[in-house]
Amino acid sequence: TRVMVHKAQQSPKKIVYPEGEEEKIIRAAQSVYEDKIALPILLGNKEIIENKIKEIGFDVSHFEIVDPERSNKSEIYSNKFYEKRQRKGITLHEAHLMMKQPNYFAAMMVEMGDADALVGGLTYHYPQTLRPALQCIGVRDGLKVVSGMYIVIIKRKIFFFADTTVNIDPTAEELAEIAITTADAAKAFDVEPKVAMLSFSNFGSASYPQSQKVAKATQIVKQLRPDIMIDGEMQADTAVVPERLEKEFPFSTLKGSANVLIFPDLDSGNIAYKLFQRLTDATVIGPIINGMKKPVHVIQRGDTVQDIINISAIAVVDASR
Repeated sequence: TRVMVHKAQQSPKKIVYPEGEEEKIIRAAQSVYEDKIALPILLGNKEIIENKIKEIGFDVSHFEIVDPERSNKSEIYSNKFYEKRQRKGITLHEAHLMMKQPNYFAAMMVEMGDADALVGGLTYHYPQTLRPALQCIGVRDGLKVVSGMYIVIIKRKIFFFADTTVNIDPTAEELAEIAITTADAAKAFDVEPKVAMLSFSNFGSASYPQSQKVAKATQIVKQLRPDIMIDGEMQADTAVVPERLEKEFPFSTLKGSANVLIFPDLDSGNIAYKLFQRLTDATVIGPIINGMKKPVHVIQRGDTVQDIINISAIAVVDASR
């Protein structure tokens, strides 16, 4: 995270926080401002937010505060959102109502260029932050899916896990896309990606549709991005124990321990990161959303102020890419 904070400080951006009335958000926004990571925009009732800022003892002038219910941008955002969604069942009246919701208003702020990144989700369920972002901003050109990545730091080693939060049962094509966007994200952290496509099978040892899907995804990545070091399908221990890989599978195009671990489905990815988070002393950072057209990063209900600061720094670097 120090790498990300340092990178963010070189080019601070405007971050919008839809849950601007929450104390944790206000505290994180203050740190982000003080450390010159970003310029925070807090959404919510102006009076409530200003009172909370004063109660905590911060300076109101450090924050831009926007009330979606009273903003003069609401009309512009509603019309733009209606334009995007009119053939997907949204009426103009519904668009106006939706723009009163901070999660939709924040996503449109980013889409319209009034903010550079969105960080939210502290009081929402995961889809309540992701869905408005997908409807307002959308997936990056050339991609079909977004995916959720966690950074897992353990025993002084860094790993990137995906997809941990979005796609329940990705196809081979989607899995290939997830592998590519995760490898590119690792590079943004100054880590040279070594990608393992995980399965219960090692290179055809247990040939079932589930493992064949992973093998097919691996081939797609190799064709589309020959610059990425990748192999699979392989078991998790094969991926992270280089001696085993070299001894039993010397033909593998993966050399050394993998640091990007791509899971075959959401079950395995979600379970894996949560076990690391709860049963080990690993530092687990995320989820980081890869594949959005503009930066949207989801925080979670139990996140600490420091977690929010970390994700904010990542959002700024994402916006600078």
